[in-house]
Amino acid sequence: MAYYEKINLVKGDDLPALEIILRDSNAAASGATLDLGDPTTWAFLNLTNVNAVKLKIRRQGIETLVDTITFTRVQPYIDGKVIMDWGLTTLDDGIGDYEGEIEITYTDGKVLTVPDLLKFNLRAQF
Repeated sequence: MAYYEKINLVKGDDLPALEIILRDSNAAASGATLDLGDPTTWAFLNLTNVNAVKLKIRRQGIETLVDTITFTRVQPYIDGKVIMDWGLTTLDDGIGDYEGEIEITYTDGKVLTVPDLLKFNLRAQF
């Protein structure tokens, strides 16, 4: 399991919105040669046949989820772009390190979980 670059947040905040571009490591981006070690060469994930993209969040090292938040897919759905607004109390939990898992549910009921995790650091306000 690998982590993406850490995202720093402040306890009690409701912003910033999290914007992510999902990519398909099995297909090359237009005009690129597929390189499994370079995500910029991967095609955008087509979200046309997707029911939901969710982020499951937990404290690092703890199995209990803090929250599950649904992303909004951005039209035209073929560029892999999703945006998530934090829940009103999601960032009210204790300070420290958190991790997030992205889960994609397709219209046929099949589920794809992104293997790499997002990493968050939640610090106290002044």
